[in-house]
Order: sequence, then C-alpha cells, then structure tokens
Amino acid sequence: MSYSSKGRKVRRRRKSVNVRNLVILIGGAVVAIVLLVLLISGAVRLISKGLGALSGLGDGSSGGSSTVSSDAESSEEPVEPEYTWTTVQLAEADERQGELILVNSSHEYRSEPEDLLIFYGNKTSSYGLKEAEMYAKSPVVTAMNNMMDAFRAATGNGSVLLTSAYRDVSYQQQLYDADLASSGLATSDSVSKPGCSEHHTGYALDLSYQSTSGNNYLDGTGDFAWLVGNCYKYGFIVRYTEEKSSITGIISEPWHYRYVGTVHAEAITKGGYCLEEYIEMLKLHDSTNPYEFTSESGSSYLIYYTAGAGASTDVPVISGKSYTISGTNEGGFVTVVELGGQNTGSGLLSSSASSEGESGTSSSESSDGSSETSSLSNSTESVSG
Repeated sequence: MSYSSKGRKVRRRRKSVNVRNLVILIGGAVVAIVLLVLLISGAVRLISKGLGALSGLGDGSSGGSSTVSSDAESSEEPVEPEYTWTTVQLAEADERQGELILVNSSHEYRSEPEDLLIFYGNKTSSYGLKEAEMYAKSPVVTAMNNMMDAFRAATGNGSVLLTSAYRDVSYQQQLYDADLASSGLATSDSVSKPGCSEHHTGYALDLSYQSTSGNNYLDGTGDFAWLVGNCYKYGFIVRYTEEKSSITGIISEPWHYRYVGTVHAEAITKGGYCLEEYIEMLKLHDSTNPYEFTSESGSSYLIYYTAGAGASTDVPVISGKSYTISGTNEGGFVTVVELGGQNTGSGLLSSSASSEGESGTSSSESSDGSSETSSLSNSTESVSG
C-alpha cells in the first residue's frame, strides 16, 4: 500500500512540471510574436521613410501635416504688388520748382516763383494782413485759409496777422542790411541772405498777433500751441526750431511756417525731422527702395528720391497711380505716389515735363477763400527768415 501511494505522488509532480513548462513555452512564444511584430513594423516604417525621402515627400506619416504647415506659412507672407513703371522726363530747371525745395545758406534759390496769388481779396475773415500787397503760392493761400478757419473755430482767437509772405531779392537785401546795421555783426542768424530766404519761394509765411502791447510774433504757446500741433494737417511745418538750429543755421522762429504739402508735412512732423534732415533721409530711398508712409487717415504712400541727371532726368512713376513730384533745389527730385489713387499722375512741376505715357503737369490750386476785407496793421516790419 505504501508503495502505491508513493507512485501517485511522483505522477502528480511530473504533471505539475509539465503544466509549468507549457505555460513558459506559451509565454515565450507570445513574447517572440510581439517582438516579431514590432520588428516588422519598424522595418516597414524605415522602408516607407526611405522611399519618401527619395521621392521628396518626407515621412509618410507626417508629410501631410508638413505640407499644410508650409502652405500656411507661405500664405502669411506679404505678396508684393506688381506695378507698371514708366518715367516722367524733367528738366534741370525743374529741380528748383515744387513744394519741397530746400532754400538755406547753402542752397540759393535762383528762380522766381510762378502762380503767386495775392491774399487781399482771397482770404477768409479768420486772420488779418499786415499790409494789402502780400503774396504766396496759390496752394499756400488756400492752406492758410483752411488752417486759420480751423484755428479760430477751435480757439475763438481771431488776432492772428500775416506779417510776411513772398519777398523778392531786393527787399530781402534791405532787411539783411538793416539787421547787420542793428546788430553790428558780420552775418545774421535771424535774417537770411538775399537769395537764401524761403520767403523768396512763396512757400513761407510769418505770423504774428495783435495785443494791447502791439504786434507780437507767435511764440507757439497758449492758443497758438494749436497751430504748432495741427499745422501739418494743412501742409505746414514750423520750419525753424531751437533743437534743429545747428542744422538749419537759423534761431528758433515759432512764427515761421513753411508749406511743404500735407504728406510731407505729416511725415516730417511725425518723424521729428527738419527739412534738411528729411531730404537727406529720402536720399536713402530711391524707387527700388521707397520710403513707405501711412498717414493718420490710413492712406498709404511711397516716397522716394531721384538724383538729377543734368539737362534731363527720367523720374520713375507708377502708371495708373496718383503722384506728385517736387524738385529739391539741391540736386534731385522727390516723388510721392499714393497707393490708393487710381488717377493719371500729376506733378508739381512745370507743364513742359513729358514722359512715355505720362506727363508731369502743374497742380496749382486756386484759393477757395472768401474775398472779405482784410484787417491791416501798422506794426513794425518783419525781419525773420
């Protein structure tokens, strides 16, 4: 009996060992299968990636998203507009015409302004005149009327007098000689030499105001701070400031306003330039690399410089876009192209300018000011500028 019991125990132990071996065998087989699947999957991925690289498509699993990303990036890049360029042919004399001409001790004005308009009978009632016969370029009279109407509406102040406008060379000589006699100096930093005064161009104005103490130059304070802060909207800049006197060569004159047109006036004012600095800045920007300017009204412009080429200069312009061109009186031209404009361009130069398909024509404006009686004053003579 004891023998038989021992035999059964042996059989049970052998059976247990066989089950354990079977489990281990099955587990090993499962692990081997998993490893084989992973190996095959990895091989497929490597083969797919290799084929994609050869075909230029990249990883098959990420190629689609990569393409979408590339398309998205390219769609965000600004698209350069395509323009059709032509040229306007301008003469050497045209370099001394236009609202942006630079006149100072280094750049004499050797022309006479055309299209001068008398203020008397063409002004509004918002300001007075020092004397009856005062002239300026026609656009300047219009801009002065508009600015002074807005000034009076904003401040209620109607005491401003136009003290000095256009001056010819002989009159400038009288003022210059008188200043030297008064100061005892060899040169003047308040009165420009004959031929070097902006007043000779018809684009400059001196403003004063009447008070109980008489006639006083504007100092840019009080009510008159409005003019300093808003004149650019009407095409004017305060030409001579204290901080730029080392460049302009003229002491601070907050009463001296220079007309340069609304686009240039805003660009100069917002950029903190004086006229000399502005033109030097524009010399860095030709038609292939224009200065891009957006006004506070949202209008966009391209502004660029073209160096004079002697007797005749071809100035690039964009066909179908409104543009203006001004000489600089220092060897070149400045063009302003309005990107939103769709009209045939017109220049600020003489109507003799011609081009292939375009022509520069004079854009002189007539004054829309009323013909009200002017207010005259017997104040002392203006000797600034």
